Amino acid sequence: MLPKKDYQAIDADALSAAPENRKRFALNNLFSGGSWMKYGLAFLTVCLFSGGLGAQEEVDPLGMNSRWNNGLEFKSNDGSVSLKLGGRIMLDHAWFADDDPSSNEDGTEFRRTRLMLQGKVNQFEWKTQYEFARGGEGSGDKGNRPAFKDVYVGVSGVPYGLGALRVGHFKEPFGLEELTSSKYITFMERSLTSAFAPSRNVGVMAHRTLDTGTLAYGVFRTTGDNGYDEGDGDYSLTGRYTRLLRNEDGGRNLLHIGAAASSRIIDGLTIQPRPSAHLAGKLPGAEDETADGEFRYGVEAAWVRGPLSVQAEFMGSSVSAADNFSYTGWYVMASYFLTGESRPYDTRRGTFKRVKPAKNFSWGESWGAVELAVRYGSIDGGDLARLDMETKIPDDTRDGPKLDDLTVGLNIYHNPTFRTMFNYVYSDMDGGEEVHAFLVRWQIGL
Repeated sequence: MLPKKDYQAIDADALSAAPENRKRFALNNLFSGGSWMKYGLAFLTVCLFSGGLGAQEEVDPLGMNSRWNNGLEFKSNDGSVSLKLGGRIMLDHAWFADDDPSSNEDGTEFRRTRLMLQGKVNQFEWKTQYEFARGGEGSGDKGNRPAFKDVYVGVSGVPYGLGALRVGHFKEPFGLEELTSSKYITFMERSLTSAFAPSRNVGVMAHRTLDTGTLAYGVFRTTGDNGYDEGDGDYSLTGRYTRLLRNEDGGRNLLHIGAAASSRIIDGLTIQPRPSAHLAGKLPGAEDETADGEFRYGVEAAWVRGPLSVQAEFMGSSVSAADNFSYTGWYVMASYFLTGESRPYDTRRGTFKRVKPAKNFSWGESWGAVELAVRYGSIDGGDLARLDMETKIPDDTRDGPKLDDLTVGLNIYHNPTFRTMFNYVYSDMDGGEEVHAFLVRWQIGL
């Protein structure tokens, strides 16, 4: 029982009065009440000011949260700053059955071992990516030392319809298969049309995502893997436009088309195709030391309907030299997911992206997504004089190299980052050798 002094006398007439009188009566009793009410008000005040009742802790907008997003990713609470750590490992094995057994030997190599770090600060982006797998002297690589791949900075929201700008060392916008990451391409190696793709050089590029496509164009200077060059230099102007004619059912029903062009200053030209097996040696090629200009062009198309996809590209080049000439290449490929997945499309870049299995690998339950694929392609050196196989001197009596290439593949996507690939490659060079290769790759791509 509370002491009597802690009670207030209740005026029955006041309670029965108008509502405003009842409110006034309640307030008077609240603030003139006894000690129990005073202590209760003091406790309530302390709780409110200390955030103890109902108040939320203030969130630091630049506080960082981490998560796994097919790579380790950090992002600020307000989304203005982000950082991602990734990379890839691709271990290949190859077995050959050639007309000339001494031309290609069975072997193994780390095709790619890369580390990548990229980030964003407000409207600015940056990326740095280093390659540590350089192969042996006879592998066709450019050296044994590590080199960097993508190293650039960029800014978005640029006015005058430019969209975004990027400057540094990165791929010129040319070719659907070339611009699709090696982590996501359907076969272990890109097609023969990779001979036309400029790949990475130092330059500045404007790029933007359109309502139904993409547009990218830039000026580049031909450099080595370390981004270094001096002297007058070989420059190029390269651009690519893509359009989605159809994009339905969450990307499972789409039709993509695109075109690219590149005008280039060059100092001589050599074409030396390689079968779609990196451990195979390059075949005898062709060259013209008088070539000083080149115009490359390409058209591309891709169709996806559920688990089925078809993709094709045609590329060509007109070369300015003492005797002008041209050369062409093309491929067509198809793939089908036996487990029902679909090749996912990246609308921001106009390329294909990471496959995510409907059910990840689990012993005794699922191997992941399973894909069958086939590709046929060809490259024709045209009137370019072929190099003599022994002397390596251009032979004007022989036309440029012509290579036909068939690849059959089986891909198992165990989860979004780990994949096992099996390829069979048959290459036939007109007037030259045939190559049969059986290839296996174990890949992790973050």
